[in-house]
Amino acid sequence: MTVLRKEGEGTLKNRYLVKIRCRKCGEQFTLKGQMRKGQVETGFKRCLCDNEDDFDITMEKV
Repeated sequence: MTVLRKEGEGTLKNRYLVKIRCRKCGEQFTLKGQMRKGQVETGFKRCLCDNEDDFDITMEKV
């Protein structure tokens, strides 16, 4: 079975390394994400301390 993909989808062209640091407790997360619909999606929802809004986020292209 052949899987057809749009150009740039599923390749390393739209992959990012995302570093998230919680401003409340200082916990750090390093995740891989993909650019979709103008935003990088990582699946990250909230910190271990239940913080959902207050983060320092940096991204770099892989």
